[in-house]
Amino acid sequence: MEPYIWGDARVTYPDWSGTAQLDGRMTAPPLADVIGLDSEAWMIVGFDIGGGEREQGKHDLQVYAVDRNLIRAESDVIKQVAADHGGEIPVTQFLVHDVDPYEILAANTHQFSLHMRTRGTRDWPIRVVALGDVPDQSA
Repeated sequence: MEPYIWGDARVTYPDWSGTAQLDGRMTAPPLADVIGLDSEAWMIVGFDIGGGEREQGKHDLQVYAVDRNLIRAESDVIKQVAADHGGEIPVTQFLVHDVDPYEILAANTHQFSLHMRTRGTRDWPIRVVALGDVPDQSA
């Protein structure tokens, strides 16, 4: 495998694009424990969910973790690891098997926000001017 920089989400034809943020649930067990990754050996620094039509509609969960053997200081862990590796954080990408990525997401979420917009609206502000329900709940 050739090393690469993990970046923003990408698809071949980005009909929709956007941003996401997650506030983790304080009472949730550590993600490493939930998925079965040894948290004594690995520190998870990122995850992604992806897949789709080519994978028979299946979405996968992948986590990105730092080998704890690279950590030499207890404070400023990420800053120290990056400083030791030319300003980058070296990780191992793990494909997590036998889990529903959306159950993992829900179990670890205090609050989650995903905003997606169509390609044609990308450069324009979107102002909400009315509220509604589908199906209509006014009856």
